[in-house]
Amino acid sequence: MTEFGLRKPGSVLGFSNGNADQSVLALIPERNPHYVFQPQQLGIMTIWWEAAPDEPLFISGPHGSGKTSFVNQFCARVGAPVVSLTARSRLDRTDLIGHYIIDKDKSMRFVDGPLTRAWRYGMVFLINEMSAAPADLWLSVNELLEGSPLFIEATGEVIKKHPRARIVMTDNIRGMTDDSSGLYLGRHLQDPAVMDRCWKLRMEYIDASAEMKLIESQIPDIEVHGMTLQSWKKEFALRLRKAAAKVREAYNGTPGVQPIEATISTRVLLRLKDLLIISGRSGRLSVREALNWALRIALTEAVDRTSALTIEKIVEAELGDICTHLAAP
Repeated sequence: MTEFGLRKPGSVLGFSNGNADQSVLALIPERNPHYVFQPQQLGIMTIWWEAAPDEPLFISGPHGSGKTSFVNQFCARVGAPVVSLTARSRLDRTDLIGHYIIDKDKSMRFVDGPLTRAWRYGMVFLINEMSAAPADLWLSVNELLEGSPLFIEATGEVIKKHPRARIVMTDNIRGMTDDSSGLYLGRHLQDPAVMDRCWKLRMEYIDASAEMKLIESQIPDIEVHGMTLQSWKKEFALRLRKAAAKVREAYNGTPGVQPIEATISTRVLLRLKDLLIISGRSGRLSVREALNWALRIALTEAVDRTSALTIEKIVEAELGDICTHLAAP
């Protein structure tokens, strides 16, 4: 499991792509050497990957918790190409299977959809925001969720599922449970018959130590003063993660604190890290101005003023003077 950054015995079934078409190989995700896998989620993914190739994996979790990146980084390490699709309200079966187009010479040509490509070439079909599509769409492909051959009505072709083909679905809500937070608009509860066919994996924001390690690993080697670079990286990652934790607490409803309408996801946290370094090294802004500039771009321009002020206050209190150690390039 060392390929996944875990010091434990064991291996994961990988793919040999020696005879694959270059257009298929190009869809193998690029490996991020700094990505941090969580052992529990990786364990479930690995068992599903090897034991249930004919059943989909359904991954739920809050926005920015790393669902898509988790799948892509897993596939990068096992050499699996990924064809992805983001669901929407008007998605229909032809968007998955394929349709005819008119070529330049006016002839008609059938173009495979992402599900057909996965079945034909042995790819992972990654469906993001599953519940944004009508529930009856997934009912219409129930047989394919069980690994059955794919029949293309438009051409009469029958495609047996490639042994490597997999389906992964991600969503912010849990499938058969409504979004009680009201954060995710236009979502559809899924039919029990569909969800019954899926393995389930839940992802929350990664734990403190892993998130700090992730932040620290993605800080470039820059010039700082008043402390060593390694010490600064560790302290900066620690404070930034504490700030994110406090914002998340406020977002989830901390007693005595005005609720806010946005949170700092891991995705936003990494964006904020970059912006704080850029603004702190500019030498043109005060510490507070640099912080507010970074926060506005990373998150707060999209929220109400009360939420923005609350977030700014929390982050400023946790970061303190750590950005004053940044030296101008």
